[in-house]
Amino acid sequence: MAKSYEQEIALADDLKKYLNNLQERLNVVSMNYWSKSNDLNQAGMMDETYNRFVQEYVSETARKIEDAAKQINERDIPFIEKHIAYLEQAIR
Repeated sequence: MAKSYEQEIALADDLKKYLNNLQERLNVVSMNYWSKSNDLNQAGMMDETYNRFVQEYVSETARKIEDAAKQINERDIPFIEKHIAYLEQAIR
């Protein structure tokens, strides 16, 4: 448990930095998944197999990864920012 508002703010700020980093990494993972899939096609994977894989698997998995990054950006980080603002206001 935090012993002071300042310590709580520092912990929340650390979490915010982590979430920003996590969001960025998730976006990179999604792009890398698409890229690796395309590389397989370029390397000679049969078009039929590639198209099925992309349509039935890559699209859904990449969307879920992107949704997680969006959730972090639109809900998690704003919650932490509001918490930090509340604590900063409390110490004034």
